[in-house]
Amino acid sequence: MRFSMATRPGFGRDHNPLRRRSDRIQAYSGLAAVVLVIVVLPVALFAGWRTWQHFSVISDQELATRQLVTATVAAGDPQTRIARNHLATVTWTYPDQVAHSGHLAVPGSTLPGDLVPVWVDEAGEMTTAPMTRLNVWLDAIGIGVGLMLAALAVGGLGYQGTRSVLNRHRARELDEEWRRLNGFSMNA
Repeated sequence: MRFSMATRPGFGRDHNPLRRRSDRIQAYSGLAAVVLVIVVLPVALFAGWRTWQHFSVISDQELATRQLVTATVAAGDPQTRIARNHLATVTWTYPDQVAHSGHLAVPGSTLPGDLVPVWVDEAGEMTTAPMTRLNVWLDAIGIGVGLMLAALAVGGLGYQGTRSVLNRHRARELDEEWRRLNGFSMNA
């Protein structure tokens, strides 16, 4: 079965007097949007995979160098109450049996002498919690999905913008043609 140019609206160089140049431009604009999304798909997959690789290495390093220790709340500062938390001075010993201290946001009900978990680095200094595998996966998926959404947005907005400009152009041409048919001149 052969397909004629008439079955593919907007594409080809047929001699249909009803198919305008603007129709072809709109069709090619839609095709360009689809091609953009198709081209970006492997790029998004690759970027997500590389993000996963990169953050997996960081996560492994952080998990190997950070420890969760138990710290004792030495004193709380109710003046620093933030929502339901407040800053408290906490103390802990790790790994060289040297006492360390720092400030940590603890629940408002925490009293001096209570035990709280604290992440520390190899030197025993307070640090952030290590990146988890869930964080690694969420970042990788976020990069890939974000790139795809950006491609969809660019393609869709490009197509809609082109279509809008062409519709205004077609409306202007139609008005001009009606005026000519009714004996009015646009330049008079």
